[in-house]
Amino acid sequence: MGTPTTGRNRFALLALALALTATLTCAVSSAQDKPLVLTEPIVHQATHFDMSPPLSELANTQADSVFGFHEAKPVLRPKLHKISDDAEQPALVQDAVAQTSITDALLPTVRINVLGIGIGFHGYEIPDAPSDANLSAGDTQVVQFVNVQYAVFDKNTGNALTGPINSSTLWQGFPGHCATGLFASVIAQWDKIAHRWVMSQVAYPSGDICLAISTTPDALGTFYRYEFVNDPGYGDWPKIGVWQDAYYQSNNEYDHTLLNYIGAYPCAYERAKMLQGNPAAQQVCFLDNANGTLFDDSMVPSDIDSPNLLPPGGMPNVFVGSIDNGPGQVDSNIYYYKFHVDWTDPNKATFTGVNGSLKIPVAPYTNAPSTVAEPGNGNIIDTLGDRLMYRFAYRVYPAGPGQNSHNMGNTYQQWLVSHAVVSGTTIGIRWYEFRGSTGSSDPKLYQQGTYQPDNSARIMSSLAADKKGNIAMGYNTTSSSLFPSVAYTGRTPNDPKGTMEAEGTIFAGTGSQLDTRNRWGDFSDMAIDNDGCTFWYTNQYYAITASFSWSTRIASLRFPTCQ
Repeated sequence: MGTPTTGRNRFALLALALALTATLTCAVSSAQDKPLVLTEPIVHQATHFDMSPPLSELANTQADSVFGFHEAKPVLRPKLHKISDDAEQPALVQDAVAQTSITDALLPTVRINVLGIGIGFHGYEIPDAPSDANLSAGDTQVVQFVNVQYAVFDKNTGNALTGPINSSTLWQGFPGHCATGLFASVIAQWDKIAHRWVMSQVAYPSGDICLAISTTPDALGTFYRYEFVNDPGYGDWPKIGVWQDAYYQSNNEYDHTLLNYIGAYPCAYERAKMLQGNPAAQQVCFLDNANGTLFDDSMVPSDIDSPNLLPPGGMPNVFVGSIDNGPGQVDSNIYYYKFHVDWTDPNKATFTGVNGSLKIPVAPYTNAPSTVAEPGNGNIIDTLGDRLMYRFAYRVYPAGPGQNSHNMGNTYQQWLVSHAVVSGTTIGIRWYEFRGSTGSSDPKLYQQGTYQPDNSARIMSSLAADKKGNIAMGYNTTSSSLFPSVAYTGRTPNDPKGTMEAEGTIFAGTGSQLDTRNRWGDFSDMAIDNDGCTFWYTNQYYAITASFSWSTRIASLRFPTCQ
């Protein structure tokens, strides 16, 4: 939302950054051979709390949405002034890990493949863009959340259990901004450890964070509802990761004009108290302006996919981000951060890795240009090539006999993430698997690849791994002659490192997107079931060439080797 910063007001942005350095509430400590660390966090209790009536009752009496037709605004890009400067002569690099041919057959198969919220879905009537399509799978249900509605599906059949529910419905009767504001930046998460739903939204224009935690595994039951303030301004592109000690959130923080980026705003929410419905639950945040450089942005927190194999207690949550800082948009690092929170004394929290001071060397890459072609004279859609995509999937694998060949012999941790990069004459998906020994919060590169099997562009990717080490990745394909479609691929531990298998189609688009400021989805979501084997994926497409007329698919995937 909002109007992006242009090169013309670059000096105003720089002045703001310098002013922030002088007034920043966070203290920065550093040494030449140590990463930069933020201390002195911003700590708040929830400003409002209650328990909702059952969502099934609220949905039966929900009012018409107050949001109405929403014309999409240009993407808020923290480094837009830098991208604009580099656009005239972009620096390109040969992708040394590009996979341009396929040798292995596709093993994961599609099981459920149904229409999600959007055009064609019964009861859908709110045209909004981008869709922000995301989902999670619970014990018996799948919840899909889009701007600005969500729906609950039966996990076994794919049948919708509800029509679309307005995102404001969950907050009916709540005593705060979450009941009166407009909503954006929606996320549906499933806490695999506690078997609870976590619904996150941002209230506009206040910028307050609205978090609802289900009291049972039923997404149509009651919720504990919390509202937390956002002191600096408005958090754009927020992403939620479930960790055992907190719900972690990343934000790109703008002032309330939505014109000026003022820094990254990572937050932690007191998970244990929120699961109990304790109104004293706390929020711990850092305003990270990277010591005045505004280097850090667009982070994604780790999100646990192995509820029966957890990181050691006290291990920080690892964030990744800030890939839009290389000269000419070329970089050879993935930047990471460590968020440690102490709920006994939240003021002891730390955020380590500021200003790109923690990095993982990877093959050089050029971020994808901001737009890519679709069919039609001059039609283009946004790639969000300036950031890593959601989720930063985390899993722990056990040691011992009977494990697949991917096992290093000891219990180890795995992180997965991806983004869109220049690959030859098109755009491919660069994906990474990072690993670490038990308890290490310093991921190391294990394998990487850029999936680009033909000349079509691939964007809006998301990937995850199952308990056997198989990886599934979903994304959009598009070109000037190919309508944007929903596709997927995968790999097993026995495939050559850095490669994916053949490509499959979840849904072939039959239309292009017009208008909407070129906004396309903004991200997609590959989730993993609590069974450890079933992947769930959602993404958007168009059935007709039109404006604000996107549809979505919900699909489940599974490898034959995972039981």
